[in-house]
Amino acid sequence: MQHPGTYQTRVSAYADVERKTGDAALSAYGELYGRVQRTLFAEVAAGRSAVSLQSEYLKRYGIPARMFNAVRVSLEGKVASVKAQQKLRVDSLGRRMARVERRSRAAASRGCWEQVHQQKRRLAALQSQRAALQEDMEAGRVRLCFGSKRLWRKQHHLAENGYANHQEWLREWREARSDEFFVLGSRDETAGCQLCVATVADDGSLTLRLRLPNCLMARYGKYLVIQGVRFAYGHAQVLAALESNAEYTRYRREHGEQAVRATALGQAISYRFKRDAKGWRVFATTNMMEVPVVTDQRRGAIGVDLNADHLAVAETDASGNPVHAFRVPLVTYGKSRHQAEAIIGDAVARVVAYARAAGKPVVIEKLDFRRKKARLEGENRRYRRMLSSFSYGKVKACFLSRGYREGVEVQQVNPAFSSVIGRVKFMERYGLSVHQAAALVLARRLLGCSERIPRRRVAPVGPGVQVAFSVPARKRVKHVWTYWGAVSRQLGPALAAQHRLGRRRGPPNPVQVARRVA
Repeated sequence: MQHPGTYQTRVSAYADVERKTGDAALSAYGELYGRVQRTLFAEVAAGRSAVSLQSEYLKRYGIPARMFNAVRVSLEGKVASVKAQQKLRVDSLGRRMARVERRSRAAASRGCWEQVHQQKRRLAALQSQRAALQEDMEAGRVRLCFGSKRLWRKQHHLAENGYANHQEWLREWREARSDEFFVLGSRDETAGCQLCVATVADDGSLTLRLRLPNCLMARYGKYLVIQGVRFAYGHAQVLAALESNAEYTRYRREHGEQAVRATALGQAISYRFKRDAKGWRVFATTNMMEVPVVTDQRRGAIGVDLNADHLAVAETDASGNPVHAFRVPLVTYGKSRHQAEAIIGDAVARVVAYARAAGKPVVIEKLDFRRKKARLEGENRRYRRMLSSFSYGKVKACFLSRGYREGVEVQQVNPAFSSVIGRVKFMERYGLSVHQAAALVLARRLLGCSERIPRRRVAPVGPGVQVAFSVPARKRVKHVWTYWGAVSRQLGPALAAQHRLGRRRGPPNPVQVARRVA
């Protein structure tokens, strides 16, 4: 399966026009694109079909059909994203409401009526949010704010947000609604994109010839030529896609349209232009070249346990025995979005490079991290801050993308009871942290290792502290996770008690082997 990759660089030079004129042409394109997209969204929301509006929009705005298709595809993606988020938010609100109800009942049993009152207020707010979302879903209503809700709300507090008057805010609002546009590509078009044709210059850089809409030709001409485009990362991928498109053209000329469609030649290259404080950037998206897989789980596996402040890594041999374990810092709290992405990328790159050198696949958790975030209420403040700033989806996507580029398999397994199993079976035995032990369980799970309850039924729950547990009698054959679930329910209160005692945080002390007392 092919994976798309997106690469970016800054627009630095134009052919035959000054930098200011070239930037103005891109801004005019962005303004037109944004206006068409907002109008199309309004008409689609009113019940009209986007496809049926194509001919009307081509005449009304003087745009080519490929530009309309780019607007339509981009808008459909945004609408689909909002609809998916609606379902997720309804589920999340339901879980949060259930937790608030449990806390309210617990407070009532203790006679804490002030807390009960606050929990009821919180519950009413959540119920109102959920009812509004469900009403939107039933009506098929999608709410989109082009320019961002945050910027829209700033007009009501101009001085607090640094605006001298409403005109300043309005200028920024209009710029935000026209700061990007999308150019859709296709494998059967010239150089993979009809409206933005890339050619390779003598120095290896790219020249982009952007076809401007008819309504802008009088001011800026038919084409805007961007020179000296070189992607710091992924330039070779774009060059390979262009070469594949050239092969597609040659093969089609020699064998015909039907024959070339049956081949794997040709790659679509789509471009997105985005304006920021320094100027315009161009993003190119195309399928990445396939890299031979260099890992084999017959050598073993490398498990990775994802945590709010680090990655716990454990390597095993082919039999599931631990070989090496280490910790990769991953603190994203207090960082900007770009800083967090860089930190995540560096951490993932380190793990993938280690896996490539070892020739073993990476194993990560296959879980719904939204459920974990829904349990934020009731946790301590430090943990809530860390978890709310942690992007499990970004880490997962980074692992999959990096692994594909490096030829490293990235497998996902069910993490059920991995922390409990690691704590009971491997933490003390191999001198691992609880997270490294959980990573070891993930790696062993990929290899098909069974995790039976040990004979010695004690588990460390803190530095120098252990707790004994029992296992239900096996009256009938059940899955081993059934018994680990019983163990988890027994260890939970002990771990909570240790937390209430205020045990210091940090690396655990070496756990001493328990000695039998006569």
